[in-house]
Amino acid sequence: MIKVLIVDDEYLVRERLKQCLDWHALGYEVAGEAANGEDALMMLEHIPAQLAIVDINMPIIDGLEFAQAVQNNHPDVKIIILTGYSSFEYAKSALQAGVSDYLLKPINMDELTQVLTKLHHRIELDMQQKHLNVHLQQSLMESDNILKRKFMQSLLDGTASGSLQNKIELYCPSLQEGTLFVIAVSMNRTGAEDKDQPLWKRFAVSNIFNEILVKGQIKSFEMTYDEMNRVILLVAVQAVDRTDPNLSHVLKVCLDAIHAVSRHLKFTVTAGIGSVVESIHDAALSYREAVMACKYTTIYGGDRIIQFTALPEKTIAYELSHIREAMLILLRLGNASAVGQEIHKRIAVVSELEPSIDKLYSILYELVVTLRIFAADNKVDMSRLISEPFIPSQLVDELETMGEIERWVQDVYHNVMMQANSLIQSTPAKLVEKAKQYMDDNYGNEEMDLTEIAGIIFVNPTYLSRIFKNETGYSVVEYLTRRRMIKAKELIEQGCKNLYFIAESVGYKDAHYFSKCFKKYYSVTPSKFISVD
Repeated sequence: MIKVLIVDDEYLVRERLKQCLDWHALGYEVAGEAANGEDALMMLEHIPAQLAIVDINMPIIDGLEFAQAVQNNHPDVKIIILTGYSSFEYAKSALQAGVSDYLLKPINMDELTQVLTKLHHRIELDMQQKHLNVHLQQSLMESDNILKRKFMQSLLDGTASGSLQNKIELYCPSLQEGTLFVIAVSMNRTGAEDKDQPLWKRFAVSNIFNEILVKGQIKSFEMTYDEMNRVILLVAVQAVDRTDPNLSHVLKVCLDAIHAVSRHLKFTVTAGIGSVVESIHDAALSYREAVMACKYTTIYGGDRIIQFTALPEKTIAYELSHIREAMLILLRLGNASAVGQEIHKRIAVVSELEPSIDKLYSILYELVVTLRIFAADNKVDMSRLISEPFIPSQLVDELETMGEIERWVQDVYHNVMMQANSLIQSTPAKLVEKAKQYMDDNYGNEEMDLTEIAGIIFVNPTYLSRIFKNETGYSVVEYLTRRRMIKAKELIEQGCKNLYFIAESVGYKDAHYFSKCFKKYYSVTPSKFISVD
């Protein structure tokens, strides 16, 4: 519905206009009314009216003054002037004031209906065009933002080529000359359940950093984000005090932004800062360093700044073979408690003695390789526990905290050890238990024999016969006969005296043969057992 504002100092005129037309049928809705032009202008600030029907003679601000003010401040609002003057001069003045149409008083409702119908079509066309313009503008902005991000990403990953000056002037005007450095802002996770960070977090972090950096007089910077949803800032050093080689001012401002995120958004971020490079063409180096600094969140924790230049030595020479040797001994002994303690000790070394993300990657890789050797020896399938290939850096990025990483390693080791233990215990013993269970449940089946039982548990009959004897001391036939005789005795003790029924119930077609088996087992015939009972 198109919203209408009725402006006339005569109450009866306003009421007649409201009551004498079927506004809804015409596609309109009366959204408000005013007795003078001043009140009407105030109402337009709060009511999104698209049409105003205005009397030309009103106190304070008349209709033509109102129309002129609306044309200046609300150019989309159409106006119909109501006037008692029919001279050309009034019509000319009204048109100059931006009036869409004017009607003579007393108002002819049919004439007003025709004007409203005509204006409805015009207003709809204007609205469609406005929406189209807004959509086009948004599309152009989005396209421009996409192109800017693609260009900035090519700078960060080092794939930008050709003449870059025009693109730098277009997309990064504040970074055209001089040295710069990169800040990578990574959202901290509290566990594996936070793997997928919602986009609103990135937008909120971007807004806070933008606002606080500008407030801190750091204005020459460009902002984007990378494929891991980190907020990336390229900051020109000339925006910082050139007499401050340690960037203490920008570090303070950046820390203010980090604290603002924690205070307002109720989650934390880590800002990794790369070293200063000579120009925007070298931004890829500073970006890689900033991202590497962010990864040390795993060791140092979040809600802080981590400078790449302050990290420990990046190259390591670390002997890992003793980890494999010690872990394999404990795994083969099946000592779960000792395995857990060894894992804790190995991972704790990284943060307590020599903090190094590379060392953490190496230890994780060695622990997984060791576990795979043990699993292969014990025919345990690890494919559902660890993907192939195993990439430690991806695991660290996903879990982020040392506690979550250790918990993951402990869980994987525990699962593999449990499976290995189960397989060791299950090979003959579990097969025998399955065979016994099948005979216990189906002793009444007169067709049951060794071949059928072996087929049920998917083993060779000869193999089953051998392991069954080894595990129980009975042959399969002896166990089945024993089970049937025990059940037959139970039936007799429960009061059953029909020998044929008893024989059939425990899997014998021939009652005479059943009697012979019963006597052999209990040294007395079933008939005498019944009579004694």
